[in-house]
Amino acid sequence: MNRWKNYIIPAFYHIRHNLSFAIFYVLGTALAFVFIAIVLQLVYSVVGNEPPMVNADRIVCVDEFRDGQGCLLDKIPAEETASFMESIRGCELCAVSHTEVTDVFGEYTFVTNSVDYVNADYWHVFRFEFVEGRAFLREEFENKQPVAVISESMADMLFKGESPVGKNIECQKVVYTITGVVKDVSVFTTGISGKVWLSDKYNTFAPSGSRYHEIYVLFPDGVSVSTAKQEIVRVVKEYYARRGEIAIISAETLYTMKESQVHQIGVQLLLYGVPVALLILLFVPSINIMTLSVANSDKQSEEIAIRRAIGASRRALFFQIMIENLMLVVIGVFLGLLLLFPVVHVIEEVCIKEVIGGMEFLVTRINFGVILGCILPLMLVFTLLTGGFSAYVAVKKNLAEVLKGGIK
Repeated sequence: MNRWKNYIIPAFYHIRHNLSFAIFYVLGTALAFVFIAIVLQLVYSVVGNEPPMVNADRIVCVDEFRDGQGCLLDKIPAEETASFMESIRGCELCAVSHTEVTDVFGEYTFVTNSVDYVNADYWHVFRFEFVEGRAFLREEFENKQPVAVISESMADMLFKGESPVGKNIECQKVVYTITGVVKDVSVFTTGISGKVWLSDKYNTFAPSGSRYHEIYVLFPDGVSVSTAKQEIVRVVKEYYARRGEIAIISAETLYTMKESQVHQIGVQLLLYGVPVALLILLFVPSINIMTLSVANSDKQSEEIAIRRAIGASRRALFFQIMIENLMLVVIGVFLGLLLLFPVVHVIEEVCIKEVIGGMEFLVTRINFGVILGCILPLMLVFTLLTGGFSAYVAVKKNLAEVLKGGIK
């Protein structure tokens, strides 16, 4: 314990007496790690099973297919969706979704946004986190009750911070009762872009006129992904064969929801682009800080030489300097994590809402698995990059030359 006190107390002393260097060090670290955290969180949003994509490995989306000439085949009409789903053997649940862009009227205002018409099983296939209330039930859906679920951001917009559960929204002249509010999710987590989910019983397929559903098939845990895909392939081929058409589809070309998200982002980008981005975010600020660290260590050369003269080992002095650097990096990383959501908010406002007019979110939560598994190791690497070289140079200097004032 006393040994660690001998490291920490001098580190605090040097930080306090080199405040301008310490501030630059901390701010540089914070700036680097706020963007490192954003990159890692976005990657985890794609590859991790974040809500609502908890079952992403077991969900297969039936959307559109091509024939032998590469032409798109007509999608499965809404009136045939139920019989199509019933022909799938071994599945756990089937969800349907249809998206339209329309006006949604709330208590205080209205907004033009995409809405998703879904069935009751949608909430069991996709596991959204509810802030208030609940998903609408199968009984409510089958009894044709006009029910709806909205997102947090939509609730804030339509009800100005008041609880919307039990209140009404109007869409295409139908008044829906809100049963629940779900957390907003990252745009990288799922392809679902809507903020309002309505009972499909009131779907008029307007204004698009496209009478098709996206079908999401959830298979049980015990069913292998290969078996699940082969079953979908069988049903799809049989469906189009009855219409006199040939669907070119195989288990290899059919993706689960997670595989689909990864391919949309790009496998090469995830394998090579992300590591390169992390290296740039680590090395560019670390080189700038390392340059200042070398200059700062020159100020401590005399103190280091005196401590060596009275018996301190080079190893002990190296660790002392590294502890000082580690303390500054820890403070910087903590500050970077505190700045994560303000920086993300600015990016969302400038790059998403102002440029493309969307209401999407990049990062909606800090995942502690990412922090412990990635941020902490990178923090140690950053400490070695920024302080390792300067500490080595400081303790390797010739003792006699330093005490005599250096080489003349």
